[in-house]
Amino acid sequence: MRNHRAGTALLVSALVVGIGAAAPAAHAEPGGVRLVVGFRSGDGLDGVTHRLSTAAGLRFKGTQRLAAKLRARTLTVPAGDVARVSAKLRADANVAFVEVNRQVSKLDVTPDDTHFAEQSQLGQIHVPAAWDTTTGAASTVVAVVDTGVTVADDLVGATLPGWDFVNDDADPADDEGHGSEVASVIAARGNNGAGMAGICWQCRILPVKVLDSTGLGFDDDVADGIVYAADHGAKVINLSLGGPGGASRLLQMATDYARSKGAVVIAAAGNDALPQINYPAGNAGVIGVGGTDASGNRFVVNVPGVGNVGSNYGASWVDVAAPFCTLAQNPLAQDPAEEYDTFCGTSASTPLVSGVAALVKSHDPAANPWSVEHALTATAQPLTGNWVKYGEIRADKAVLLPVDHTRPTVGGTTPANMTKFRGTLTVSATGVSDNAGGSGLDHASLYADGKFVGSDYSAPFAVKFNSGSRNGTVKLQWKVFDRAGNVTTDNRNVVADNLAPALKWTSGPANNKRVKGKVTVKASASDKGSGVLRVELWINGKLAQWDTRAAYKFVVNTAKYGKKIKVQLRARDKVGNVRSLSTRTWKR
Repeated sequence: MRNHRAGTALLVSALVVGIGAAAPAAHAEPGGVRLVVGFRSGDGLDGVTHRLSTAAGLRFKGTQRLAAKLRARTLTVPAGDVARVSAKLRADANVAFVEVNRQVSKLDVTPDDTHFAEQSQLGQIHVPAAWDTTTGAASTVVAVVDTGVTVADDLVGATLPGWDFVNDDADPADDEGHGSEVASVIAARGNNGAGMAGICWQCRILPVKVLDSTGLGFDDDVADGIVYAADHGAKVINLSLGGPGGASRLLQMATDYARSKGAVVIAAAGNDALPQINYPAGNAGVIGVGGTDASGNRFVVNVPGVGNVGSNYGASWVDVAAPFCTLAQNPLAQDPAEEYDTFCGTSASTPLVSGVAALVKSHDPAANPWSVEHALTATAQPLTGNWVKYGEIRADKAVLLPVDHTRPTVGGTTPANMTKFRGTLTVSATGVSDNAGGSGLDHASLYADGKFVGSDYSAPFAVKFNSGSRNGTVKLQWKVFDRAGNVTTDNRNVVADNLAPALKWTSGPANNKRVKGKVTVKASASDKGSGVLRVELWINGKLAQWDTRAAYKFVVNTAKYGKKIKVQLRARDKVGNVRSLSTRTWKR
């Protein structure tokens, strides 16, 4: 949604209050100027201040904390008497210093761009205050997946080579205007004495054209654009597009791919003033953006003949909000006076959020998608009406929210080191915690000899490892991830033994031999893996005897059985592998 109007350019001079700025003048209060007096010793402070205040004809003030902790008091003197009183106080041997109680101010940055005075929406979401921390970084790439981007004026030097998926060529120029407006909100070069200031004015734009000259496109091109953006280094992907009709599996897959490459995906909620879910904003892993008015309420207006126009809503899928209207640059404007004009819709709200996300990423390049999303959502200003989950973004708080760089801890893992096993082994990670970092556990992945085995997404973590036909030492490694992307590894070795023991008869009646009375059977067995647990003698399909010590010996009373006796030897090792010899039949 776009609203054009002719505007008068206003010249705004740059003002940066902070390090290197001139010291502020003494602040006159009712009754005069406040001075701060520091004393050399806290002993007898009350008596000293009483004497000095009596001599000066003034009363010392200030909190007990200042007096007790810093040995300082304040007093207010007439503006014309500051020099005389200061000199009198400094002459006292008990006075360490006298200084003017300065007035300080917020450290917002006000760029000198000629249209900045018209960008009041940036103040609404506290962007100028965030600029005191960062104005972005060239290493932070924001993809504008839209109608393309035409490079002119404030976008000169802001863009990278991109791609046009509509015409399948390397010229993603804008033939509609929408994508250029989105790009300008995010990264118009700021503090350059002309035009407007983008939120992340030192970031770079990756133009990806997926919508045609009428602003229409298809899911497959959008998905292609998302994947292209992720593959070309974009860490924020702006989607000021979408529509109803149900979730697209293709777009969900593209979103998942982008997130796996470290990108945050941000999409517009739509402008129908309805609770219907628009996609891709409603897809999992996408930050859905609604629009607010100047008071922070959901933007909605009634247009005669059209009906309500405004932000779609629903706390189940609209995550954050930003102003519905803002200033933007449209290089395709017919009238040069309208090149910088009002841009309305959640298409405008979305790049406001993307720009703040880019500031967060610029301030801490190690921030992963969860950390950037958490910075946006955890610091958002809650709004009434239950139409948005977290609230309206606050750029200054978002960029200063600490990113979790602390690795999780692992209390223990099972089985123990060098455990011997056969077949499938359950490997567990217990006592896993992320309390020190605070972002919370995400998942744990198990690797065997460097190859991925599987993952578990709920603690305590456990993954089954099938050793197949392996024999010998297996190097197991847990990788435990928190949501901020920090990872802890835990290594241990286990021994796979999938080889049955060696076993042979050493004495005893052969197959089909006649027997009577008591018969002795002897066997030998060995196992190089876990060792022999026991050798068993089975008669007529039932376990009759076993022996745990070599040499293995069994005495069979054949009188207890019928005319045919079926006899089998089995050797079992300590992890459960079994070797069985062919059954012998004895006749009685």
